[in-house]
Amino acid sequence: MRQRIRNILILMCVCILGIYLFQGYWLYNSYHIQLDQFNKDINESLRTAVFNKQFADVRRYFRNNGDSARISREMASPGNRFTKGTDSARSSLPFDTIKRRRDQRSGDEYADTLARQISDLILLNNLTSDSVKLVKLDSVYTAELHSREILTPYELDTFHINFAGYNRESIRDSLRKRPPLKTSKIPFNPASNLYVQAKFESPLQYILAKMVWTLAGSLLLLVLTTICFMYMLRTILKQKRLSEVKNDFINNMTHELKTPIATVYAAVEAMQNFNALNDQRKTQTYLDISKQELQRLSDLVEKVLHIAAEEREEIELFREETDMSEVMDSIITNHQLKTGRPVQFRYDNLLGEQTVEVDKSHLSNAISNLVDNAIKYSGDNPSVHIKSMLENGKLIIRVKDNGIGIPKIYQESIFDTFFRVPTGNLHNVKGFGLGLSYVKKIVALHGGTINVHSEPEKGSEFIMQIPV
Repeated sequence: MRQRIRNILILMCVCILGIYLFQGYWLYNSYHIQLDQFNKDINESLRTAVFNKQFADVRRYFRNNGDSARISREMASPGNRFTKGTDSARSSLPFDTIKRRRDQRSGDEYADTLARQISDLILLNNLTSDSVKLVKLDSVYTAELHSREILTPYELDTFHINFAGYNRESIRDSLRKRPPLKTSKIPFNPASNLYVQAKFESPLQYILAKMVWTLAGSLLLLVLTTICFMYMLRTILKQKRLSEVKNDFINNMTHELKTPIATVYAAVEAMQNFNALNDQRKTQTYLDISKQELQRLSDLVEKVLHIAAEEREEIELFREETDMSEVMDSIITNHQLKTGRPVQFRYDNLLGEQTVEVDKSHLSNAISNLVDNAIKYSGDNPSVHIKSMLENGKLIIRVKDNGIGIPKIYQESIFDTFFRVPTGNLHNVKGFGLGLSYVKKIVALHGGTINVHSEPEKGSEFIMQIPV
């Protein structure tokens, strides 16, 4: 059984460890996916911001310098560099060739050429200074980042790059190179070889905001898994403990039931085989012994059945005004008559004539169980001290003995059903471990608590506290 439980626990630990590792790996990959997306977003935002800024410059230039016809005349003037190469090339060709090429030119090519010429015009004229344009670009870039919910602080850097001596591939690789948390270098003013690049601080806050539901779900899953694991572990260990207690109970009950049966069997055998029937005095003695043992056997069976009935259904309390002094006198008198040895009782009644509202019958049985245990576990000269009082709105009942005491490691378990403090193979004290579980249940139904203070060989004190 122990080996099986150990194997189950090992498998459960391996499973929960695997879940933790899998969740950690999944979150790690999710973080890097979000980081890659962050790098893409900041690059796309910078390209869009540069485009929007240049487009805004063109619109402002058109608005401040006249309509497109005037721009076209300026571009078509003899001194313009955009027409010089075209006119010279056109003059060197035959008229038919020029006409045929003009007819083959589509409207889209013309529009594309016009757009390139306008762009070159804007860039070469350098409408505003680079520093002014950089400030405006910073504002446009910030707005573009905010539209993508990116609030991470950044800095814009500009670079003048001299590409002399570099081939086209190396230039392209240099511009596309993107260090972590930096954008690639975007052309800002090609006329002056000016490029711009954004450098960002740690995007942890942005990524956590994007992953908040993922993290919350993962955390909830891990917490639930851990709780389930702990609950299953606790249940398994509790079932193991109950199994051990059940085995102890069966062994103890077997011994308890065998004793009166053996005694009655011996008495009957004596009357049958040793002429006890001819001696009236011996016959009466054996009959008394048999009756006493059978009554004891009946009490044991009745007690087990009573506890079983209590486990199946809830006990209903009937509260009534109760004089605790009367209850204590009845308990002490009954135990003095029932106990076959002298017991020193002491009762301190600090309630006076004040009554309390409790279930008289069940509370009396609970106190009687405590007194019975105090006598059974107190050796040859038992001394039982009972005290009742009211304190802070609670009825407090203390039952103290001078018995063998209870080891500290068992003090939390003695209120469990069928539990008895292990004594090896000795069964000098009769019982099934049912009394204290009944006491705790009655006190709990009254809304109270019960505690024990005990040391081995120094006796025990049980303290009941019941709100009244």
